[in-house]
Amino acid sequence: MPDEPINPPPTSFVEWSDETRAANLRDTLAASPDPAALWVFAAGSLIWDPRFDPAETRTATLSDHRRAFSFWTIRARGSFERPGLGLALEPGGTCAGLVFRVPEAGREDILDALWRREMSGGVYVPTWTEAETDAGTVWALGFVANREHQNYAGQLPVEMSARIIATALGTRGTCHEYLSLLVEALEHHGLEDCDTRDLHARVQQELAAIT
Repeated sequence: MPDEPINPPPTSFVEWSDETRAANLRDTLAASPDPAALWVFAAGSLIWDPRFDPAETRTATLSDHRRAFSFWTIRARGSFERPGLGLALEPGGTCAGLVFRVPEAGREDILDALWRREMSGGVYVPTWTEAETDAGTVWALGFVANREHQNYAGQLPVEMSARIIATALGTRGTCHEYLSLLVEALEHHGLEDCDTRDLHARVQQELAAIT
């Protein structure tokens, strides 16, 4: 296994303009396979902090994407001095999460806020994915890693990811706190993710060694 990430941490920020972000949102909505119902797939912090009141919430599974810490974060949970890893969907595998149906009332403001949160610098590719739920399959919007972005770290060995996450610190706190919140949210909703739990355990070992 490599001793260093394929793509090193970035040395600058990428900021999307309001116009670029708005155009991306318009293009994404125009490509929806089911314009009648707008669902958003939550893989990470959206699970415990969607920041809007969903019209409906269901547990769901993607059969063509998996959860992965595969891009560098140098703001919220990391910095240039102590970079962290951000969560994204990667093609292949499966991912258990939640789907939220965005209400009609206030939809424009909800989506604008969501895009400002998730698409401030284009680290994701908003992607329509089929999500399996107990009440049937829905087309849901997922945030897939943008492999062309300067922040893309690649698929790192779990040992390397654990070392990075254990030491990362940003404006919103530590990266390992984010991972712990994710594990708690998965447990709360009865969602299975052995890889994320294994990563969390390895991070705890790294933290114990540091202290």
